[in-house]
This record gives sequence, C-alpha cells and structure tokens, in this order.
Amino acid sequence: MTARVIQWATGPVGSAQLREIIDNPDLELAGVFAYGPAKVGADAGTLVDRPPTGVTVTGDRSQILALDADVVLHAASKAVRDNTNTDDIVDLLASGKSVITTTSYSHLPTYGPDVQRRILDACKQSGARFHAAGEHPGFMFERLAATLTGLSQRVDRITISEFVDCSAVTEKGMLVDLMGMGKDPAEITVDAPMFRAVSIQYEQALTSTADILHLEIDEVHPSIETATADHDVPVAFGVLAAGTVVAQKLSWTAYRRGAPVLIAEEYWTVTRDVVDWPDLPDELFLVRVRVDGAPPMRLDLNIDNTPAEGGTPGGILAVAMSAVRAIPYVLQAPPGVVTAPVFGAYRWR
Repeated sequence: MTARVIQWATGPVGSAQLREIIDNPDLELAGVFAYGPAKVGADAGTLVDRPPTGVTVTGDRSQILALDADVVLHAASKAVRDNTNTDDIVDLLASGKSVITTTSYSHLPTYGPDVQRRILDACKQSGARFHAAGEHPGFMFERLAATLTGLSQRVDRITISEFVDCSAVTEKGMLVDLMGMGKDPAEITVDAPMFRAVSIQYEQALTSTADILHLEIDEVHPSIETATADHDVPVAFGVLAAGTVVAQKLSWTAYRRGAPVLIAEEYWTVTRDVVDWPDLPDELFLVRVRVDGAPPMRLDLNIDNTPAEGGTPGGILAVAMSAVRAIPYVLQAPPGVVTAPVFGAYRWR
C-alpha cells in the first residue's frame, strides 16, 4: 500500500528525503513545507532536480495540518534561534498524521516530562505514531552498539566515538551558531546554550541505550575541549578567523555506582593541523564502537562523506534515510511512541 508522505523542511536532510519520496514508488508526496520564502510557491520537484510533481511548496503550516497524509517526515533544522519543533510535532500528531523526526526526541523522559506528556496525549487523541530517527543519536548507540552486546558474555563499558570533518558544512547557522566553530573558545563551555542544545541529544542516546540494556545510571557528566588555530581557516561558506575554535572534543559519560559505563564522544574538526588528539583517525567520517567486557569488541564504521546526488554528504544522507526507511515500520506499529526493537541485547547485572 502506498504511503502518503508530507516533507517538512527542505534543508540538506529534508531535500534528500524529498528526492527519495519522489523516486520511491511505494511513497506518494502529499505536501511540502519550507521555511524559506524563496521556495514557497515552487513545484516540489524543482527543489531537488526532479520533474514537476504537481505538489506546490507552502510556508503555511495550517495548510500542511489540513492535508490528508499518513506520515510527516519532520526534518527541521536544529540551528534556529526560535525552536518551534515541539509545537509543530504536537500539532501534526493531533491532526492525525504520524511523525518521524530527525530532530532530537529519541528519549522523551530525558528530553522533558512536559514534552513527553504533550506528544503522548496527541498520539492518544488522534491515533497517530511518533518516531525519532537519526544516525547519531538515534542509531549508533541505541541500535548498533546495543545489538553488538548480543555477542557479549559480560559488558563493562561501551564507548562510541564519532569523528567528523566539518569543513564541508555549507550552513553558517549550523557550523557556527549550533556547533560553535569560529567562536571565542571562552564561549564554548558545558554551560553554554550551544552545548546544552547539543548535550540533550547525547544524554538521550545514553539513557535510551541504558533502557535497552536494563542498566540503571546514576548521572551523566558532560565535558568539552577545544582547539584554535593561529591562522584563518577556510571552510565551505567562508573563513573562520585566527584564534577562534576550529576543533572540539565533546563527551558525555554515564556513571553507575561511580564507574563509567556508557560514553559518547564527538570529535569535530575543520582542520587537523592544530590538534594532537591520539584517537583522531585518517577517515573524514568514522564511528567507532568499543565494547569493553568479555569478549572485548571494536567496530569501526566509515561513512563516505563524499557528496552524493544533489550534493548531499554521506553523513547527511544517512540521517535522512534513517527516517525514510522507518516509514513502513512506524505505520504498522500501534499508536503512540515507536522505538526500534533490539533483539537479544545484553542485560546489565
């Protein structure tokens, strides 16, 4: 049965999703919402180098809410000053449409009890389903690492390290405003709004994984380390000035009885000639999973970040497809919050 799909937002992730919706015979494009006024009124196909679809892009959320559709792929940017994502998701669910989002709602109790209540109430009211997709968070810890523990006799600690060359990020709002590159290093602290916005994502990844492993964690401790360059550093949209942040190591450690049990690390760089972090690999986009226990395991997953069709980097494409591939599974699930099952994961003692 063909699913009628609305694409919400047409940035890098949303454009990749829109292209897949148009190309996939199992999906029917029902509507497109865009934030940028330049896109409003255009045929959806013209945004992603496809033939006309007959679907006109709108910037009016009330038009989207009134549409008849099975599911909305919600790919709003995280790099916005006025975040309306929760309100938008709740209203979409209340209108009877299921929502699959690539923003950070992977563990609603950690995100916030008020948000959890609103989303659950909207699903209950309309019979809709809600699912948080994504590459990391959303997949690497909660699904990949958790699945690997099915090979474990004992698990002592799981560490996931993601190494990302960010120099090709084309949106200044993403690289500077959200990720903090190009800023004064004094601004990059665990208490900074930028870090807190990122932190809630990885806190959810850890708590989601803890739920799967039946692991009770006592606290999550964040930390951040930065590096600067003594020269201007070119990036995709311009230049980051000398003396500003060009590399960061962000980490979140979940503790149980004083011992670190789950660790998420992010290594972000726009240049590699100013850091001497020993773990930094040669690959431009690598996710490393380490399971300490019996037996010890290490898995290196390299995602080729070479731009694919439409100029979409591999990492962005992975995020986009995690939501598209979830569509049939979400629509077959009972109403409410849908999480991906992990079969045979280790259960913490």
